[in-house]
Amino acid sequence: MNKVVGYFLKKYIFSPKKEWLRFDSIFMVVGIVISVATLTVALSIFEGYEKVLKKTILGVNSHIYIFNPGEGNLDKENIEQLSGFCEEQTEIESYAAIIMTQAMCTNEKRVKGCLLRGIDWRQENQPTSYKEYISEGRYELQNLNEAVIGYKLAKSLNLSIGDTLTLISPLNSQITPLGMKPQKQEFLVVGLYKSGMYEYDSKYVFMNYQSAAEFISAVNEYSMLEIKLSDENIERADYLAYRWSSELDHQFQITSWIDFNGNLFSLLKLEKWVIFIILSFLILIASFNVVSSVSTSIIEKKQDLGILKAFGASSRILKNIFIGKTFIISIFAVTFGQIFGVLIAIFLSKQTFFLLKGDVYFLEKINVSFNLLSWIIILLVSLLIISGASFIPLKKITKLDVTEILRS
Repeated sequence: MNKVVGYFLKKYIFSPKKEWLRFDSIFMVVGIVISVATLTVALSIFEGYEKVLKKTILGVNSHIYIFNPGEGNLDKENIEQLSGFCEEQTEIESYAAIIMTQAMCTNEKRVKGCLLRGIDWRQENQPTSYKEYISEGRYELQNLNEAVIGYKLAKSLNLSIGDTLTLISPLNSQITPLGMKPQKQEFLVVGLYKSGMYEYDSKYVFMNYQSAAEFISAVNEYSMLEIKLSDENIERADYLAYRWSSELDHQFQITSWIDFNGNLFSLLKLEKWVIFIILSFLILIASFNVVSSVSTSIIEKKQDLGILKAFGASSRILKNIFIGKTFIISIFAVTFGQIFGVLIAIFLSKQTFFLLKGDVYFLEKINVSFNLLSWIIILLVSLLIISGASFIPLKKITKLDVTEILRS
């Protein structure tokens, strides 16, 4: 750095006159802080939403599903064959055969549709996070007539732990002289399931595999085999599903979580960066204050600039002085704006008076996440826009007429 530039920048920061406290400088800083904070909050909310949504989906569901390619279920021989195959795959962390079917549930006053899952709750390493999502009661399904239901489903049916839930299966109706009689059975609610995702908390009913098999009259049959992959292989789920399908000679239908949810997460990433581009225009608008502040400073320092030019200071040195001043203010404003944005985002994640509509946004709570890469991108883009704006009024320095300035 040129000694002349360094001297004036030091004087700008430590001078008793506090030139950086001028109204135009403060107005410029406030504009940058607000725009950067808005951008920081928006990105942190999008990243938090994407992260929690992905975590919840991969916690409630497994990573790979194996079905019977036809209309029927998997039988005991299929499960034995697939179990032997899964034991040989190093990418698999755990697997389990389950029953999943649609049913109706009622408390004799209200009726709701539900998704019935028959599981082996005794399995230690399950392919889903069933045990971790029990918010009230217990996850053990010790008796065949016990069930765990989503807390939203319990709320809509006005049920609590210890109450009786009646399940009805229209798909498994019996023919009687009076017509079709749907399968009907009562279960004791022993636990409430809370994943944080509305779609699951308002539909899921968990019970023993034996109970589910008897309820739908499908003993020794399974709807699917769920597979949980090791952490490093989760993003490779679609490739593994394709590979295993070939290795099993396409005897089974194998799909992954990416097949069901890949488009959703691709859309979220696209929307996040579209929002980033749109909100970056706020910084561009705030940079107009930079143009105004630098122009005002050049006009006020016109005589000083003329004297410096008369003593041999080049236009480049004079421009660097103003660029340095703007850069110092910008660094402070952008950094403070990011910190302010983080504080606002944390507040939004902690508050409870404004919640999302779970049936629309899947999640009810605002979640935030802070990414170092996003922080750096915001910092660099902000500084680039502000620095670019500061170059616009510097053309006036080149046009200064030293003779005219000294005469006046």
